[in-house]
Formats: sequence, structure tokens, C-alpha cells
Amino acid sequence: MSKLKIIAISDVHEQWYNIKIPECDILISAGDYSYKGKPEVVMNFHRWLNEQEAGHIISVNGNHELFVEKNFQLCKEIAQKECPGVHFMDEGLIEIEGFKIYCSAITPWFHDWAWNVLRGDPIKRHWDRIPDDTDVLVTHGPPYGILDTVYHFDGITPRQLVGCEELYKRVWELPKLKCHIFGHIHGSYGHKEINGVKFYNASICDEAYSPSNEPWVIEI
Repeated sequence: MSKLKIIAISDVHEQWYNIKIPECDILISAGDYSYKGKPEVVMNFHRWLNEQEAGHIISVNGNHELFVEKNFQLCKEIAQKECPGVHFMDEGLIEIEGFKIYCSAITPWFHDWAWNVLRGDPIKRHWDRIPDDTDVLVTHGPPYGILDTVYHFDGITPRQLVGCEELYKRVWELPKLKCHIFGHIHGSYGHKEINGVKFYNASICDEAYSPSNEPWVIEI
């Protein structure tokens, strides 16, 4: 397999117009491109995605895409009309140039947003679907303890870790995993490498919903 250049974004929240996307092999959005997933936002975001110089485009949904969850097929048709060939994902596997990329919109239950699942066995059943030979994992939310800290209003003092415990366990059962891309927790935008796996919180918006962060450039 040859190397791939991936650009990763997440949590754009309808503020994509000033984001500069470098030319890449794969452009990945890890969800929350909207506030409530309204059809016109699905249309406009995927029209913007289609304007980018990317060989392949993956659009994973997130907890803010409420309308999309309830009307998935309709929204998929809207997205694919504006961005032909886009991989518009809730859960599932994509294979691109020999790399296996598994995507999931699922996050632990929080105020009954979209794709919310209770912690413990209910959400574990979703992570068990991740194939063992996955190369790249794209989930809307983070694993527990990795770029998942919610901070107090000062933006400095940690308040709690909110990632998914069962997702954390599953990550370390994937022997071929090269990188894990997610967002959801705006204040923990960043990058870490642990035991050879690269983790990217790609949230473009900060805690104030200002699009202050840059897309990640990843090579695998």
C-alpha cells in the first residue's frame, strides 16, 4: 500500500467557509457539521466538500445531526447529489486504496442527542462491529482518557473526562490500527501518539463555537 495524505476536520458547526483544505487523498469530516442537521445545511456542507481537492471524501455524522438520524436516506441522497461519491456515514466500513477505514457516528448518551447510546454493554455492541483489521478509525466521539477532557470556564482547569470507556478498550484490540480521528469535545482539540497509534481530536470549533482550530494533516 502506498502512503495516503488525509485531512481531518470535525465540529465545524456550519462555519466551514473560511476553512482552508489542502489538496489530499482523503478528506474526512468526523461529524457535527451542523447544529441540528437541517436539510439545507446537509446540502450546503456537502456542496462545499465537493469543492475541495480531495480524491475521496468521507462524511461521518455526529450528535448534532438530529434531522439526519431521523431521515438518514433522504439526507444521504441530498449529500450525494451535492458531492457525488461521498461516503455519507452513520456506521460502516470503507476500503480505499487497500486501507480499511471504519466510521461511526455513535457517542455515549448525553441529553438524548443524535446517535446516542447508553454506556456499558449497549455501546459496546457497536464497537464490537469494528473489524479487527481496521487501519483507520473515525468516530464522532473520543475514547476515554484521550483528548476527551471537558474544562471549566477558564479553559485551563480540567473538569472531567467524557470519552467512551468501551471504545478505549476496543481501540487496543485492533492490531493494525494506525490512527483514530474524532471530535465532539471541542476544548480537547489536539494530537497524541500512544503505543504507535496516532489520535487526532479534529474539532474546528472551540468551546465558544468559534472556528479557531486548523484541520489536521495526517500521513499513513
